[in-house]
Amino acid sequence: EGVESVTFPKGWELSTENGSIHQSSFRKLLLSRVFRPELMDTAAKEFVASIFGKEFFNQVEDPHLDQLVRVETRPGTPLLLVTFPGYDASVRVMNLARTMGMDGKCTALAMGSPEGFSQADTAINVAAKRGHWVLLKNVHLAPSWLSSLEKRIHRIEPNQNFRVFMTMEVNPRVPANLVRMSNVVIFEPPRGLKSSMVRIFNALPQQRVDRAPAERSRLYFLLAWLHSVILERLRYAPVGWTKTFEFSEADQRCAMDAIDEWVDKTSAGRLNVRPEMLPWDAIQTSLEKII
Repeated sequence: EGVESVTFPKGWELSTENGSIHQSSFRKLLLSRVFRPELMDTAAKEFVASIFGKEFFNQVEDPHLDQLVRVETRPGTPLLLVTFPGYDASVRVMNLARTMGMDGKCTALAMGSPEGFSQADTAINVAAKRGHWVLLKNVHLAPSWLSSLEKRIHRIEPNQNFRVFMTMEVNPRVPANLVRMSNVVIFEPPRGLKSSMVRIFNALPQQRVDRAPAERSRLYFLLAWLHSVILERLRYAPVGWTKTFEFSEADQRCAMDAIDEWVDKTSAGRLNVRPEMLPWDAIQTSLEKII
């Protein structure tokens, strides 16, 4: 049942002279909240569509990190990348470092132990002087250390190329002041099979998809479909599965690397390979038992 099929009380509508269609949609949203709260999701979607258009929900483009780093971020402003299960933002940072010529100048550290704290302090001091990048992973595991990081960033006089990236999961113990002073980007898996598959192929380099043999791209499509189904099914645990499994973008990338290895061995440089020549059992075992 949709919002359009529900009979609402009359007299609240706005005429064209007295208000806009956006205001009318918002009033319908308020009425849905009061009288039919189970329709709030549909009413909210219609309200957003009335402002941004229906095509707004089909947009699955990732944030343009390169523009955010070059234009919108100052050397003393951290980039806080908030992730959810199924998404690995650290890979995006490392790929961006390669495309921007910072490969070899980006230090990645995993937080969560006292050794990691001292290494992070040293890396930040060195990178601030030399104009390098620092990537701190899982900073939500070190909320007490983040308070000292906030003070440290205020005190340093960094090089113009210096950047600090931090990845974290949603955690209320992360200092609020650090969140306010950072540029925050939230990464989460898209909802729905179509949106998930479109995002996967948008993130794939065109050169990788076009590599011979032609059957490689078809295997990528099958893997993207499998990956999307798993991510969507995880939303319904324990109905879909008895417990939640972490199947992330890193698993997808490893699966593609495994497919490349088997396809390259089988094709031996040919432009096409007959499907029956592909090692289906080996590919299935790799994906099922290992990845």
